[in-house]
Amino acid sequence: MRVYLNLFIAFFCVSAFAQKDTITFKNKDVMVGELKQLNNNILTVKTSYSDKDFAIEFDKVVSLVLENKYSVVLSNGFRMYGYVKTETPNKAIITQENNVAIEVFLKEIVVLRKIDDGFWNHFKGSFDFGFNLTQTNNSKQFTFAGALSYYSERWIHRAEYNQLFTSQDDVEDIERTDWSMDSKRYLKRKWFVNSNFSFLSNTSQSLKGRFVPSLGAGNYLARNNQLYFLVGTGLTYNIEKYEDSSTDKTSTEAFLITEFNMFNFKKIELYVSAVGFPSLSESGRFRTDANFRFKYDLPFDFYFKTEVQVNFDNQPAAGAVKTDYVFSTGFGWEIK
Repeated sequence: MRVYLNLFIAFFCVSAFAQKDTITFKNKDVMVGELKQLNNNILTVKTSYSDKDFAIEFDKVVSLVLENKYSVVLSNGFRMYGYVKTETPNKAIITQENNVAIEVFLKEIVVLRKIDDGFWNHFKGSFDFGFNLTQTNNSKQFTFAGALSYYSERWIHRAEYNQLFTSQDDVEDIERTDWSMDSKRYLKRKWFVNSNFSFLSNTSQSLKGRFVPSLGAGNYLARNNQLYFLVGTGLTYNIEKYEDSSTDKTSTEAFLITEFNMFNFKKIELYVSAVGFPSLSESGRFRTDANFRFKYDLPFDFYFKTEVQVNFDNQPAAGAVKTDYVFSTGFGWEIK
């Protein structure tokens, strides 16, 4: 019996040891647990006394003492990997693997990511759906969206999927599908390189499938605990299949991207992106993909989302529209 008791005590001590990160708030409250990550001004903390992780606004924190090593990103783009400890309120000392220590203000830290050994601990995802039904013309619309991300010390891999289906009397059904796989490698300061492979099919543009592999680089012009703004450029190879196979074509394009994400404004998130594709092999052709997303957080990890996606092509296939857009609203649930 004593052996089992000793094993239980040892297991409890190991468990307690695994959750002894200390977070102190401006109101002098203290939380002890396991800090999983900081991203977009939200600290995610796991505790032994709750089945659900806590989401904490980082600008309310004055002190951190972390027992594990973390990947750290500062607002000036500097990246490091090491231990984080506060000795002076609102400041942190980051001790790297080579024992070099640097002191920074807490507000300069924009990302903290614990690099766990477990493979599945690197994942984060979400999904949402919407359905609209109108008696007039028997109109029905269904939307579905999902995303899955994998994080490591210097890499982020992300996959996204969006589906739209609309039908109504006396009008041809509209179906649109797009998905993408993106890998981003962070370099020194605010620079990064990324590769992407995307797919789009859209009946409104008579497009059976557009396959676009691309490779590029970019820079964060601004990044802090309220927003980020980045720009990038690169090359793509555009493979297009249309309903009329005689119009199928391939082309080489440059791309210019700008992306803005505002996240630390109460429960509101705002995301805007625009990508221009000037063709290098087709004279005068220009394509644009734009996205606008508004998200409002609800209790229990649910959220309400409104999104607008726009595709423009100044040289579409015969009979297809130049501009197509999708407006969708719906509720979703986030996996944390």
